[in-house]
Amino acid sequence: MIAKMTGSPLKPKSLAGRIFVSVLSFVLVTLVAVSLVLTGLFYLSSSSEVEDDLMRQARDAAAVLAAAPNDEAAAQELDVQFDGEMRYTLINAEGDVLFDSDADESAMENHATRPEVVQARERGEALSVRYSATLGTDTVYAAVALDNGGVVRLSESRASLVAFMGNMVVPTIVIVVLVAILAFVVSRLLTKHIMKPINALNFASPLENEIYEEMDPLLFRIDEQQRQLKQQNIELAQAESMRRDFSSNVSHEMKTPLQVISGYAELMKNDMVDPADRRKFAELIYEEAQAMRSLINDVLTLSRLDETTLHQSDAKAIDLSALARRVRMRLESFAADQVVRIRVTGDPAYIMGNETMAEEMMYNLLENGIRYNRPGGEVNVTVMREPAHASGVFGEGGPMEAPNGLVVVRVSDTGRGIPEQYRDKIFERFFRVDKSRSKETGGTGLGLAIVKHTVLYHHGTIEVDSEEDKGTTFTLRFAAVDPAAKELEN
Repeated sequence: MIAKMTGSPLKPKSLAGRIFVSVLSFVLVTLVAVSLVLTGLFYLSSSSEVEDDLMRQARDAAAVLAAAPNDEAAAQELDVQFDGEMRYTLINAEGDVLFDSDADESAMENHATRPEVVQARERGEALSVRYSATLGTDTVYAAVALDNGGVVRLSESRASLVAFMGNMVVPTIVIVVLVAILAFVVSRLLTKHIMKPINALNFASPLENEIYEEMDPLLFRIDEQQRQLKQQNIELAQAESMRRDFSSNVSHEMKTPLQVISGYAELMKNDMVDPADRRKFAELIYEEAQAMRSLINDVLTLSRLDETTLHQSDAKAIDLSALARRVRMRLESFAADQVVRIRVTGDPAYIMGNETMAEEMMYNLLENGIRYNRPGGEVNVTVMREPAHASGVFGEGGPMEAPNGLVVVRVSDTGRGIPEQYRDKIFERFFRVDKSRSKETGGTGLGLAIVKHTVLYHHGTIEVDSEEDKGTTFTLRFAAVDPAAKELEN
């Protein structure tokens, strides 16, 4: 981009071209304006001098005529005085032309009404200028009244203002050409001087450049964009790493059940299994298939959460208290097998969201509390409302907007708890605190990842508080909606 800007000065996007056009335009406008003003002033000044000189000579001619004994002697005196260089005319009191140095006076019309003659008789002397369209010149007349009632008039032709300016065209064109050449050279040199520090900019560290202060806003924007790009690159790298890890983990998690299924199926196919053990092998194959099914379902759920966002048109009012009770009923059989009791308390509390995803979130939390509990333990679910200011909740985008307050869900269990060093990792995909024990309990390692993604999907927050050998509590907070919003379901 910068290289292009130093190219042909006539290119519209060229800095040199823009400087050239700007300088040339400014100089030309200034030159024309100054030339017109100076030409006008010079013309007026020279015209004034010519008029004053002509009037002085007219007075001298009147003095000569006054001293001459007769008109013939006066004419001879005037011939000697002006030596044919000045036209003079002698007019009597009646306006008849007695003598004219350039024309036949007998053929001339009466001059009694000529402006300069009338004014000279009234004021003693007069000056008049008349323009000749044919010749394109001005004729200046200076008339002085004589004692005998006559008038002596001198006249001289001069170029008109238009003609005078026309004579300036050629010099002006020469000056314009010289100015254009000078503007071209100056624009190239000026562009080179301006662009030198710009071409030396270090865009890797925009704010470290010392350059024109007018460039600061641009450098700030470049720096901001670079920081955003770096952040995006980091996020993309993390996402790519997560994708690779996820793919690797999915492959690893599916490899074991597939090997078990394949191995047992091959034994059964080759009649290498005692008929008494066939049921046992079929149950093992079924369990591994169910484990794969759960894994696939969780993977699909996470993929859906990664690719979608919550739209108001897709949302409906959800009573998390009723939803928790519904999930408890679904897990009663599993809880009984694990000798764990589930209790749900709380009043109706509504949020806006996707009911299927919210139920999946609650199911995973409760199932996780049952699966990693101890025999005779408990899972307690509490759903309540609280004012937004009471908790000062901050989501990923800043303070949570909750004009109707918050819905708080707490899921507590009496299990083994989570060691402190693992509490920041439990929401990672396929992370297990105790992998050997997790294999025994049958978890996929994706449950809490799904919970966290679902919470973020609903613009909520999640916290974990755990103490080893005493249990774990998950606290979820969402923006509440008024119970009347339940009508939005329809």
